[in-house]
Order: sequence, then structure tokens, then C-alpha cells
Amino acid sequence: MPHAAFRAFVDAHDDFLILSHIDPDGDAVGSSLGLAWALRPIGKRVTVANDSPLPASLRFLPGWEEIRLASELPEPFRAVFVLDCSSLDRVGRTGIAAIAPGAAIACVDHHAGTDGFGDPRLVNVSASATAELIVEILQASELPIGPEAAACLYAGIASDTGAFRFQNTTPHVLRLAARLVERGADPSRTARSLFGRKSPASLRVLGLALASLESRASGKVSVLTISRAMFDEAKAAPEDADGIVQYAQSVNGALIGVLIQETAPGEVRISFRSDGSVDVNDIAGRFGGGGHRNAAGARLRGELSVVRESVLQALEQAVHGGPPAPRG
Repeated sequence: MPHAAFRAFVDAHDDFLILSHIDPDGDAVGSSLGLAWALRPIGKRVTVANDSPLPASLRFLPGWEEIRLASELPEPFRAVFVLDCSSLDRVGRTGIAAIAPGAAIACVDHHAGTDGFGDPRLVNVSASATAELIVEILQASELPIGPEAAACLYAGIASDTGAFRFQNTTPHVLRLAARLVERGADPSRTARSLFGRKSPASLRVLGLALASLESRASGKVSVLTISRAMFDEAKAAPEDADGIVQYAQSVNGALIGVLIQETAPGEVRISFRSDGSVDVNDIAGRFGGGGHRNAAGARLRGELSVVRESVLQALEQAVHGGPPAPRG
């Protein structure tokens, strides 16, 4: 049984590193912190780290200030949990460097196409979030879920279900969420922190992004673009653009919403959202990224205009019924 294998993994080691994917979202961070809060009361030493800085929007979670940059870790770890990653390289270059050669790696994920790394490994694409799977593992292993763990795991589930608005909201995950509330999670505070608070910089860059709105593929693809000049004008950072892709998805008639942002000179980040009729995970995969059928992303090197046109060609091809166009 997978859950028994995870308990054996926990019992076999005393010092753990928990990693999640680059550009971590609420599920990645909530899962990581929730697991850490559950392991420490049974005497385990736990370090949570990431290749990327923590988004400001997630700095309400209990224990967020203890998350380390993987590049700052003094030595690699021999027991590692990798969460919310479809492949090991999703932890980023510095995350890989934090894993010792021959380390024991446990994988928990809910993405399609997870490439089979980790032992033990629990991958369930039907789960709404990796946090949902962590809750199940902790319950089956009789590991504690205190108020702090409950708050973090609830946030992970709320993040990946869009506050229980997306198609992945199931009766099972609603029951799990209710149990987490009983154990100390605060739904109102979580929703306000994840979805209801915006910095002045994020609102300024949102305005510029909305002004860039463009429709492609006869209105089936809705596009927002943020250049470096727009970030500079708004006095904003890429993390201030978190969540803006949802506005592209909300346009009437759009099957796919996409946010294309120039995060640094020669670096472009793509965020895709779908209504479910088109698998954006497949499209993101053509550009070295990944995610889910309805939500995915990728990072690319190149000039904004060139990358943008290549991505939009792939989207138009996919919407018209063919496979994504080759990157070119």
C-alpha cells in the first residue's frame, strides 16, 4: 500500500528536505509546510526549501518565514520529499543540487505525465491538489494534523480548486477540507489572503495587463501580455502578476486564457488556463513546462515577441483540433 510505504519512509529517516516546483503556488507551498508541521512533532528534523523565492501572497501561512532558498542550503540531503512535481527537474537547478547522490526520494503529485521518479511514489491525477494527497497520507499513517498543518494544507487545496470553484472540486475534497477546518484552518482568512488582497503594485500591473487584452482563434484564445517595460512602469515584480491569467480565462467565449510575461531580459513565463475543452498541459509540455489539463505553465528563453508568437501559434493549432504546433 502506498500509504504504508510513506510511513516506512518517514520511520527510516530523521532529517528531511521538502522540495516543490519552481515558481511555487499555494498547493506547492501549502503541501510542503503542512507536511513539515506534521513531521516535526514526531521528532523529525525538517527543512523546507525552493529554487524560487516565496510569493508575497503566501506569506500568511504558518512557518512561511522558515522556507529556505535551495541555493543557501549548506549541504545536500539524503532523504527528500518532492511534492507537486511531474518530473524531478521541476525542483530547479538549485533544488537538484540540494539532493545528495543516491538520496532516498519520496514523490507525491497529482499532475498528468509524472515521469515515475521516487520510491515511495503516490501520483493521483484525480486528486484536486497535492495537499489533498498529503492529508490522506498523514491520516493513513496516523501522523498528527495540528492547527498549523491544517491551515497550510487547507490553503493548498483552496488554491488549486480556486476556492472550490473549479471542476476538480469533489465531494471527497470538500469533506477533507471540512476536517481541516475542524482542526484549525480558517476558510475566511485563507480566501482573503489567497484571493482578496492585492498590493498597489499588483493592481497597477493588472491595469496595464488588461489594456493589452487580445483575442485570437476567433475569440477562443484570450491573451494578456506584460513586458518588462510594463513591470517597470507599474513599479511591480513578476510575483505581482500572480492570478492575472484568470482575467484572460474569464473573457466570454474564450476556451483558453493565457498570460505571457517577460520576467527578465530574455526570459518569458507563460501561464495557461482552460475551460477543460483543450488540454493546456499538452501545450505547455511542448515548451518544456507542464501542469494540468485546465492549468499549466512554462518558462522559455528568448525575445518576448518571438516567444509570444510561437506560443500563440501553438494555441491556435490546438484550438482548431490539431496537436500543438512544434516550437520553432
